[in-house]
Amino acid sequence: MYTAKSFIGLTLFFAIGTVNAEQDESFHQHYSLATDDKLTISVVLDVTVARYPATIEFDARQSEAAAWTNRGGSWLADQPVLSLRYQSDRWQDDNGLTEVETGIELPLWRWGERSATRSLGQAFGLEADTSAVALRWEVAGKLRRVLWNIALAENEFSLAESALDATDRLTKVVERRHALGDVALGDVLLAKTVQLEAQSTMIDARAALLDAERAYRSLTSLDRRPRFVSEVKSGRHGVEESHPALALASAALLRAEARLDLTKRSAKAAPRILIGPRRERSTFGQDYEESVGITMTMPFGGSSHTQTTVAAAAREAASVRAAHLRLARDLELRVHEAAHELNVVRETLAAATQLETLADRQYGMGQSAYEKGELDLIDLLKLQSIAMAAKRQVSKLSIEEKQQTSFYNQAIGELP
Repeated sequence: MYTAKSFIGLTLFFAIGTVNAEQDESFHQHYSLATDDKLTISVVLDVTVARYPATIEFDARQSEAAAWTNRGGSWLADQPVLSLRYQSDRWQDDNGLTEVETGIELPLWRWGERSATRSLGQAFGLEADTSAVALRWEVAGKLRRVLWNIALAENEFSLAESALDATDRLTKVVERRHALGDVALGDVLLAKTVQLEAQSTMIDARAALLDAERAYRSLTSLDRRPRFVSEVKSGRHGVEESHPALALASAALLRAEARLDLTKRSAKAAPRILIGPRRERSTFGQDYEESVGITMTMPFGGSSHTQTTVAAAAREAASVRAAHLRLARDLELRVHEAAHELNVVRETLAAATQLETLADRQYGMGQSAYEKGELDLIDLLKLQSIAMAAKRQVSKLSIEEKQQTSFYNQAIGELP
């Protein structure tokens, strides 16, 4: 007769065999990213930035800066205009009146407008240059994160493998003692249950590792990764003006203020000068009279028509200045948070290391006691769980300390 316990045992045996077969096949299909010792994170960053979507803006930014600089080098404020005027009385009195007047109209620069235009071109050029550095800094943050996520995932996968090996060894010990009649079938079932849980944990860890490596491939388009190298914590403690993100915001503010200055100077109509010859006669039989005329136009007044344009430019400049101040405050907060997280990880790691030593010692004593029949399996499994958790905590914190160091350097504005 089959008892309930024996039925459960057979079910577990079949389940374990099925899982083992599936895992043997699926684990062999896993190919980790190859580690290239010649590949550095700086080289990977170059490759990643080169294919990053935002790089298509660089040429447009440089072209815009060159266009404004070129405009500021022109002698005229706008395009010259060619004019032609013809007047005759042939369709009226037809006395022979004829007037022909040609000329070229030259728009002149307003006071300080040409200099303001050149300044705007320089501001656009500075913004284009700083945007490239800021993008490199932004991509470096993403790259640092995906690399250390891989490190954490690899660590979890390695720990899961170690845990599975430990449960496999314990299961064999329990099965041997059951065969000798030292322990009941319930201990065997309990050991195999823990074994299945360890296999499930390894499956999850493997999936997390695949996700982390997929994120790296998606970001960099590479099938190789550099070796994990611990960064040295930056000696700086505050955000400086050279910070890539802040430098870009400062350049944007300079551009907005330069545009406001140019708008104030160019809001009114430009003065113009018209130069051209004139040919005329009053009646038939008279000789044509030749002359050259100069016409100067000087706009005045009209502040009510220019204030709207100036106000719009002033509002944009104020908005950019507010964004600059917010960014400076946010960057300082990120630095403080990164420094705080690093200190917390270091303090926690020191305590976790001591806990790991104690847990390992207790687990070793428990294994010896169980083999001698002095300790129940459930108690040994508790000690095993505590020891594995302590080991996992230490290894994870060791990686997180290096990760947080790189995050601090990222927050402070240093590139790898």
